[in-house]
This record gives sequence, C-alpha cells and structure tokens, in this order.
Amino acid sequence: MCRNTATIRTSRIPAVKTIRLTYLAIAFWLLTASVAAAVDDITVLHNLSYSDGVSKSCTLDLAVPTKNSSTPRPAILVIHGGGWLEGDKSSFVSPDHPMPGNILDFAKLGFVAAAINYRMSREAPFPAALEDCQSAVRWLRSHSQEYQIDTNHIGAYGNSAGGHLALLLGMIPEQNKGELSSRVQAAVSDSGPVDLLFQQRQNQLRTVIEMFMGGPPEGEREALYRRASPANYVSDKVAPLLLIYGVVDTQVDVATADQLVTALGRAGCKDVSYFRLAKVDHCPHSLIRIPYLQPVVEQFFLRTLKPESQPSR
Repeated sequence: MCRNTATIRTSRIPAVKTIRLTYLAIAFWLLTASVAAAVDDITVLHNLSYSDGVSKSCTLDLAVPTKNSSTPRPAILVIHGGGWLEGDKSSFVSPDHPMPGNILDFAKLGFVAAAINYRMSREAPFPAALEDCQSAVRWLRSHSQEYQIDTNHIGAYGNSAGGHLALLLGMIPEQNKGELSSRVQAAVSDSGPVDLLFQQRQNQLRTVIEMFMGGPPEGEREALYRRASPANYVSDKVAPLLLIYGVVDTQVDVATADQLVTALGRAGCKDVSYFRLAKVDHCPHSLIRIPYLQPVVEQFFLRTLKPESQPSR
C-alpha cells in the first residue's frame, strides 16, 4: 500500500560549502581486480563482477557493515551520473572526499550498499545501461546469503543519468517472473531525466540523449524513447519515490518532474516525495550539496527499506 507522503517544497538555497569527511581506511590489494578495505566497521569490496561475460564495465564496489546482524540487511544500489557517457562508481566510494549518496554513509546506517559501473553509450546504447542496472539488482539478490541482504528491501539511488536509471528500476513493471526480480522497493532521483522524447525535441541534451538512444526518435526508435522514459511507467504500483530537482536546472527541465509527480498523484500512487528547489541548478543533492538533503535521502530509505527502525506512532 502507498503511504500519503507526497510533498512539494520550494525554497531559496544559499551557497553551501562542501563538508569534508575523513575516514581511516586500510586497503588490502589482492591478486585479482578485487580490493577489500576496512572503513569504520565497514568492509568494502571493490571491482566485483555482477554480470560475467557481458562487459568489463559491469563491476561494483560493495560496502557491508562488519557487525553481525540478527536479521538480513536492506540494500541500496548507487548509480553514478555523467550523461550515460562518462563517470565512475568511485565518485560514490571515496572515503576522503565523499559525494552525498556515498556507499560508506549508507553502510553506516546499516545498509549493504553497492556502487556500480555500467556500459556507457559509446560502448552500447539503450537498453544496455538499464539491463546492467537490472543485473546488478539481481546480483544483490543472488548473493543475499553471502552478504546477509534482505531481498525484499532493495533501493536505488542515482544522480542525473543515474537518477534516470534508478527511476526505471522502481517504475518498470516486473517482467520475467521466473527469474530473480530486478525491481527495487524504493528509488531516489537527484535530477534524473524523466521524458527523453520531450527533451530531445526541446533540444535539451539532444546530442547526449541521441547517443544514449542510438540515434534520433525516428521510425521504430520513437517507441524505444518512450520505453526509456520513466514518464511512460506511471501507475499506482510504482515503488516509493523521492524526487529532487532544481527549478533552474539547465540540463533537465523541472517541468518534466512536475508533470511526473502530477501524473503519479492522479494514478493513485501516494508515496511520492518531491523536493522542488527554487534558484537551484542540476543535482541539488550530489553536486550542489545542499546540506539538509542528506537526512532527507537517508530518512526516505530508512522509512521505506528499514521500517522497523522508525519510531512507532
């Protein structure tokens, strides 16, 4: 059942200095590409392959709390941005200059958290990136016993292009019911594109989007654009969503987020939280680093994926 937590918040945000966090880290390099590190009672495993044989890009870094738990832990998949053209999972793993949404921060809250690399547009166009993200979710479920993961409570977080992919993970209906599910139970989008067809036609990141989609929306490819757009999956069965967008975003028109929230409300999905920030550009959380958004994201995942941690009412 959806809970009625839909909110629209508009505010003016002053310039914010980045808060530097320092962690004590000890790394152990192995003979393989994988690296294990201990960071503040968190074990970090690097460069684990989650989709053997597909691409060398399909690797993840995994942060796991070292303390034993009497119950399985929920998990969060972190998807980096970069226009589906560039970027790397390391931006959400570094202990020295952590970007908000860092897997170490999520692990400190008791989650198993994974940051992934996936195929970029130059290697393979859509749906390759989405299929990689879905494979990563299935990998978490298939390794649930090894890492003590609660397979019924997996979330996705992403910024920009990663936010777009996180939305798809939480909105696309379950398809292959005979396999492990690739659906997540909560999703956060920090300025993820919502309607690729609209953006291409409005010349918003047109070149970047056409590279991601393998060309312009002509002929049969127009249907592919719709398949790649979260706006195409509105229903009352989507996972709980948290959307964070800036009103003066120069890359993703905030009107597309407005329309998505309105359509979700009309469809009957009530667990949608929307932070619409005045005077703010692209990626208010991860890039602009507005400080109060950190607890907003954390509390959203705690509420939707760790309901037992919330105070009773």
